[in-house]
Amino acid sequence: MFRRFFRYLTRPSVLRRIAFDGQAKARIVGRRLNDGLIFKSLSENTPANLNKLCQSIVPAWDRNEQILVKINLNTADAYPASTDPEFLTALLCAFKDKGYQNLLVGDCSSIGALPTRKAASHTGIAKAVTGVAKLVCFDNEPWIRVHTGGKYLPSAVVPKMVFDVDRIIHLANLKTHVLADFSFGMKLGVGYMHPLERRELHREYLQEKVAELAFALQPDLTVIDGRQAFICGGPSKGRVEKAGIVLWGENPLAVDVEAYRRLYALKKKFNCLEGFTEEPFEMRQLRHARQLDAGNFNLRGYKIVEA
Repeated sequence: MFRRFFRYLTRPSVLRRIAFDGQAKARIVGRRLNDGLIFKSLSENTPANLNKLCQSIVPAWDRNEQILVKINLNTADAYPASTDPEFLTALLCAFKDKGYQNLLVGDCSSIGALPTRKAASHTGIAKAVTGVAKLVCFDNEPWIRVHTGGKYLPSAVVPKMVFDVDRIIHLANLKTHVLADFSFGMKLGVGYMHPLERRELHREYLQEKVAELAFALQPDLTVIDGRQAFICGGPSKGRVEKAGIVLWGENPLAVDVEAYRRLYALKKKFNCLEGFTEEPFEMRQLRHARQLDAGNFNLRGYKIVEA
């Protein structure tokens, strides 16, 4: 009894109960449907090439806006399981160079990896943001319940700050996922959820729930760091192969569909297709996201532009 009570007192406070203050409507971002999805192939992964690439990612937003870069820090495992600190630093510096000053970097690690700040320190993320952005650990932030309007995930408890910032960027990786099939920009949204709600999330209809949460918490920009990729396993351990690409765009579904095509090609090349199909919308996560289309997830008018 004493040991159980001691563990309860010493574990992160966010794991004691689900506490939230208030309700929120979904974060819907209006989109310009003629904008292209950008594809960049990196033949040489040098710091100079990476810095130049990140300069081209920076959009023409209001320089005074507060921007949250939502990273992948589910565990303390190295890239491509987590966000690459080198890429993150290059991206943040590119924003700084173009006059953006109010930059935040945030996530909430999984139950086994909490507290998030410890995972950030272990992976080098904490060092990567020093001097260029503020690290925000969602497990230390106030929470609010957002209504998704979804069939499988009607609501979720998420950080209140998601609704306070002006812009959100999803900085995701290119990787397979043993439970959700794959993890790109939309799957990154699970990191917003209160850790105690994630257990139920994974019990059934995970792919559909991922899509519904992604629709309710839409980013303004999605960036997929696909220089390296898990082609089997994931999300924290897996077979790593060179993909040599970076994708970005305003439409989260368009970016994820193209990321899927690139990952499928890699899996086919190395003869490990498993349950993947050539048609992206035969996969549950992408199919359900398209069914949720209310104009913002529309693929019409999108084209791929090679930078």
